[in-house]
Amino acid sequence: MVKYIIVTLSFLIIVSYSNDILAQEKYEKESRIKQSDVPPNAFKFIDSLSLKNKVKWYLEEGIERKSVEAKFIRNGKRHSVEFDTLGTIEDVEIEMEWEDIQASTKNSISTSLKEDCEKYKIIKTQIQYTGNQSSLLLKLLSGQPTEILTVKYEIKVRCRSKKNTDLFEYLFTDKGQLILASRILFKSSNHLEY
Repeated sequence: MVKYIIVTLSFLIIVSYSNDILAQEKYEKESRIKQSDVPPNAFKFIDSLSLKNKVKWYLEEGIERKSVEAKFIRNGKRHSVEFDTLGTIEDVEIEMEWEDIQASTKNSISTSLKEDCEKYKIIKTQIQYTGNQSSLLLKLLSGQPTEILTVKYEIKVRCRSKKNTDLFEYLFTDKGQLILASRILFKSSNHLEY
């Protein structure tokens, strides 16, 4: 019993003094695809927005999944609409300024980042909406918030710890509570490509 307590206490002490971020790893590779390769349901959804600007389509490949993404600018803001490979909508992300997040939410997010990083720099901030297709369509068409949608914040951060500097993607609730932290992996370049 004493041995178990010593091992448990040792583990807790090591974890509590560790400055490393406990996070999942995220790898994404985006490749442009032709409109003809877009799932019909995804194309129909984006077409119903009657966008004046060009839509760029991408196949996004991660460690365990693939998705299709439409990127465009609407009302001066970058939008990204993600679909699964069958064309079912997953989420809408709209780039925003860090300063535009409500102060209390920003404070909660900053507290989480300070716990993980000795020093950090916010690279990109997006508001993410999830919900049913008709509510997401209404949000994109009207630009008005709706209570039916779930709101989250996706923050890309350059985080420096004692050992190294890495790029992380954080996902927070609309109140600033941490949902997920993922260290972004980059393609290995240990071999020559011709």
